[in-house]
Amino acid sequence: MLLHHAFAPHTAAPKQTRRTLGAFALACTLLSGLAGGAHARTYHRVRHAVLPASLKVLTFGGAIAATQQKVLFTPYEQAQKHTISATPWDGTLDSLKKQESLNPKRWAALMMENSSLQVSCSLGLLVRDPTDTSNASCGQPSATIDYAMAWDHSRFETPPNWADFWDVARHPGRRGLRKDPRTTLEIALLADGVPSEALYRVLNTRDGIDRAFRKLDQLRPYIVWWSTPEEAARILKSGGALMGSVPTGEILSLPPTEREHFGIFWSQRLAVNYAWGIPKTAGQDASALALVAWLEHPTQKQAFANAWPSLPSLTEMASGPADLQHLPSAISVDDTFWDTHLAELSTRFEHWATER
Repeated sequence: MLLHHAFAPHTAAPKQTRRTLGAFALACTLLSGLAGGAHARTYHRVRHAVLPASLKVLTFGGAIAATQQKVLFTPYEQAQKHTISATPWDGTLDSLKKQESLNPKRWAALMMENSSLQVSCSLGLLVRDPTDTSNASCGQPSATIDYAMAWDHSRFETPPNWADFWDVARHPGRRGLRKDPRTTLEIALLADGVPSEALYRVLNTRDGIDRAFRKLDQLRPYIVWWSTPEEAARILKSGGALMGSVPTGEILSLPPTEREHFGIFWSQRLAVNYAWGIPKTAGQDASALALVAWLEHPTQKQAFANAWPSLPSLTEMASGPADLQHLPSAISVDDTFWDTHLAELSTRFEHWATER
């Protein structure tokens, strides 16, 4: 593996030189052997670097972090000979601004929703490639995570859909939803009968946005809000909600004795893109650039995709209802729409969520 060569010791060089050469060798390896990614393209401007004992990253907790540790962080640690310290966060712009204010230069990389990354990039909060004027100048999607409705098997005779999610008369109980307009407004419109293929055509109008908020008004007293994928799963596992939106992998990663308690509505699930960025205060730090170049590479993207359980097993598909036999594709959350409207709709959503 090329990375092992990049970190192979050179017995004739003093310790400091070996570490500097190791960082430079990694840069060359990532650029020539693992080419690709906005951060890799900026790496050639780094001339001298000393790799730190530990790289601190912000990511998400729960099954996502466990999967990353196994297939991304541990292989990188073994090659680089130092640790990656992962801290959970909610991935919001407000949290990023706070982190950069309180802990500048602390974080080497952070995982966030792709639309958050693009907005953060436009606000100058992230390192960008000055030679790249595209939307990928601060990073590119490196993982796609499906969100779907999960419910308590013991409380339903037949599988519910998003319309049933709103039917509190027939199915009394709390509902878990993300405290963010993204995915939440989409779900509201799906529950209101908007076809999957027309979702963003409707949402991209003032009437469509108003329609989504009116639909949410109907459910407001029954909502349990969550901010992170781990929290979404915890609410369901603890019985805090009868049903809720949740990353499918958080449920599929449960031990079989816990997994069997939940059903998943596979139709009309939402696919959310995530990306890795580098905080602006990290500057052109070689170790941060190298790590994100590694994480963005197609090999690592595929490793995470292979390890992250996002679809029903073959056993479930063979024994489940007929609609699982012909599982439709997930609805891709439209990053372009949210790049444009995130600030405006986040403000409206926050005001709506705090109204009494």
